[in-house]
Amino acid sequence: MQITDIINILGNEFSSIYCVNRQDQYIQIYRHQNADLDESMNEKQSYKTVIQKYIETNVFEEERKKMLVATDFDNICRQLQQVAQFTIHYRIKNNNDILRYRMKCARIGNADTFEKIVFAFASEDSDIRLDELGMMNLSNTGEKRKILIVENDEFNLKSLISLLADRYEIITACDGKIGLRLLEENYKDLALVLMNIQIPVLSGFDFLRKVQEDPFLSLIPIIVMTASDAPKTEVVCLNLGAADYIRKPYHAELIKKRLENVIRLRESSVSLREIEKDSLTGLYTEQAFFHYSRRIMQFRSDKKMHVIIGRIKDFELIISIYGRKKANELLCYMASIYNKKFKYGLLAKKGKASFLCLLSDDYKLDHQRMDNVINEFTENAPIKGIRIKYGIYKNIDKNLPITTICDYASMAAETVMEDYNHDYAYYTDELAQKRIYNQMIENCFTDALKNKEFMIYYQPKIDVITEKVIGAEALVRWQRTDGSMISPENFIPIYEKNGQIQKLDAYIFGQVCRLQKRILDESKKLLSVSVNLSRSSILCEEIVEQYTKIVRENDIPITCVPLEITESASVYGQKVVKVAERLLQSGFKLHIDDFGSGYSSMESLSRLPFSVLKIDKSLIDHICETRVEILVNHIIKLSKDLNMRVLAEGVETKEQLDILRKIKCDEIQGFYYARPMPEVEFVEYVRRKR
Repeated sequence: MQITDIINILGNEFSSIYCVNRQDQYIQIYRHQNADLDESMNEKQSYKTVIQKYIETNVFEEERKKMLVATDFDNICRQLQQVAQFTIHYRIKNNNDILRYRMKCARIGNADTFEKIVFAFASEDSDIRLDELGMMNLSNTGEKRKILIVENDEFNLKSLISLLADRYEIITACDGKIGLRLLEENYKDLALVLMNIQIPVLSGFDFLRKVQEDPFLSLIPIIVMTASDAPKTEVVCLNLGAADYIRKPYHAELIKKRLENVIRLRESSVSLREIEKDSLTGLYTEQAFFHYSRRIMQFRSDKKMHVIIGRIKDFELIISIYGRKKANELLCYMASIYNKKFKYGLLAKKGKASFLCLLSDDYKLDHQRMDNVINEFTENAPIKGIRIKYGIYKNIDKNLPITTICDYASMAAETVMEDYNHDYAYYTDELAQKRIYNQMIENCFTDALKNKEFMIYYQPKIDVITEKVIGAEALVRWQRTDGSMISPENFIPIYEKNGQIQKLDAYIFGQVCRLQKRILDESKKLLSVSVNLSRSSILCEEIVEQYTKIVRENDIPITCVPLEITESASVYGQKVVKVAERLLQSGFKLHIDDFGSGYSSMESLSRLPFSVLKIDKSLIDHICETRVEILVNHIIKLSKDLNMRVLAEGVETKEQLDILRKIKCDEIQGFYYARPMPEVEFVEYVRRKR
């Protein structure tokens, strides 16, 4: 095929058409209209110079990186060795308008020997108008919908083309691999795919599986054709996402009607463009990020790449304190900073309060650059004191699914979420091993609960003046059936994250109530044993009825099982206050735990009538320092003025005890008197002390 033939085929739809010699990569102009490219195009220039200038001058800023990758000359040549032509979709900014464009690339000659490439540019304004009008019926405009037919039988293919060519623009593929490539290249334009399930290279079943893995491709309906009349085949295809199923031999009118129905249903659903951008920040959505990341990783398989995730710490708390409007302002501010700092990266918003970025190795990613990002964000943030935690996966393994890659970056971020000295961390092999370990812990929960592997340990609470045991705190330990122990710091955060902590909290509470019942039945003195409530549990409104029922079933005083709420949870919003007030109305006593561990505020003391305030070990560790002693002394005085007893956690030395006794702390809990111990040891310890 000659260049003149290609230009005639392209017609007037393309405003600019150029030819590039594969050897010297110089451009020859055949049509140059509407200033698609700079006027300097009239002079002989290299493809690389012209396309880079065009992208920098015209292409919408967020898509420049993608276009630089997609228009790389070597990448284009490699693709044209597989297919005769393909299309790249992008957007340009014209004054205040953002317009959709496409660039078609076609080779002149066969796959092995072609020497010239045609580049043709066209506006897709008509497609945009269709989106805005809600995908109106194209037959009213005289335009044909485009469909892809994947069929390896030449006779069947010709029959289908003859049957459908008057209604549809048709592109074809003779095997599943080519079909999938054409779908990826044309997905924005395709109305439907018609596919023979028995196709070579990539089977129809595998074709369907790969399409379902991509959130954009999976929106294109696929009708499967087969000679099989086995119901099982039909069920498998439908389970894999096929929109409909046609058996051979074909019935002409049936095929036409089914195509019309499927296309009409698809056009009444959400358009592709609607899921690409986050409506608040203007960044890509998470699913769009996954889609384009796969393409970029495919185009630049020889380049090192990195993924960064940035996550706002305690975003729900921010909403509770500052309101949704201010929180949204924060998200938009973050997006603007990332657009500036990572302008050549692929950016997306993830979930409620996280951001994703894919960078190539062309962008130097080091400590200095990350520190600059953090500092610039902090200087002008609409809410002061906000912490953003970053996870970085450098030199990603491109053989992994992009979702897994992002999970690894997220795992790195998790390691610094509670670290006040560091704001970012890198994914390492050690973290990979930890992920496997964490998955084991998560998977074992149900069996561990059933087998009663979670054991309750009790740490005595001691009266500072009399040194008598006046109560205890119930703490959970996990002893596996093989005798090994798993530390709470390893499994509690996992169960808090996946929601299983609510079941574990209820199990612990039930066990404590049953111990109190046995003590009561033995006519022994009943001590108060407090039980911790996780943040997840205190946010669950059903907990009031659930815990009250457990107390009634054991026929014990409700005051003998007080509930401990961490200070961070107590300031977590109106919902927590509402649940806590209902617990108080039911008769439970509430203790505020971990006071002084980082969230301390007067709000947490003013909103609820706690009966005990527990000073966190982080303060007690330094109570021998004058300034800390003064601080703790004032906390104790304030607590007593609010009718709260004060308990000091983590007391380990006589010096600490003497200071606490001097400043009139009420209760002590710590290794100085006793470590947490199993139930039998605890009962014996109390007996000896008495």
